[in-house]
Amino acid sequence: MKLKTAMTYRFIYQLKSLGIFYLYFVLFTLIFPAMALFVAGGTLSSQSDLMFPAIIFAFIVALIGIQTDFKFFIQNGMNRLHILLTNILTNFVISNIIALTMLLFYQVFKSIALANFHYMFLLIDQYNPKQPLFYYGFLLAFIFFATTLGALCGLFFDRFSTVVRLIIGAGVILLPFLFGTIFTSLSHAARQEVVTALGHLIGISDKGLNAAPLLMTILVLTVINIIIIYLMNHRRELRRIS
Repeated sequence: MKLKTAMTYRFIYQLKSLGIFYLYFVLFTLIFPAMALFVAGGTLSSQSDLMFPAIIFAFIVALIGIQTDFKFFIQNGMNRLHILLTNILTNFVISNIIALTMLLFYQVFKSIALANFHYMFLLIDQYNPKQPLFYYGFLLAFIFFATTLGALCGLFFDRFSTVVRLIIGAGVILLPFLFGTIFTSLSHAARQEVVTALGHLIGISDKGLNAAPLLMTILVLTVINIIIIYLMNHRRELRRIS
């Protein structure tokens, strides 16, 4: 199977999944809230975030795709590198489509200007980006990061046995406690330096919120995820489904 054929196959699958997602999205963010408002006689108000549903969908599609496509593609003669490229490129394309359509939803909802409906991008709005292109880039960065994280989790579940998964999972869960223990043992000045450094990574400073550092942090984390995915996929074995 050629790379172009594999990308077309996976892209069609993603578009079908996206159609199902938008059906649920419209039901739960517009129709159901409208019905509730109608029953309440217009005395209630509805607020819906448009960003996190898109991120969750992108994560799930990438997680399922990295697990199910590997066996099919490798049995049709594709090598691991091309399988990985297919996954990453189609995830990037679908991330762009999701970002564009969610912004379109936002503009449509905003133009309707219903008194009881309020739609927003909760996290992005906190940073108040001035340019529409920056708004789009912000949303795309988060959605594509979610796809790389989903692919990484899918590979993790596929590569390791249950015992190893439990050990690594327990280690990940304990990391915040370890960080908290180390953090509380530091001096007051050292703790302030750590908080300041973390704030700079996500764009928090004395002057307010700045989206550029957060975008850079997300991009760096995305690249790290892709590198880990490549290393984990390099010697990935074909497992039989029992």
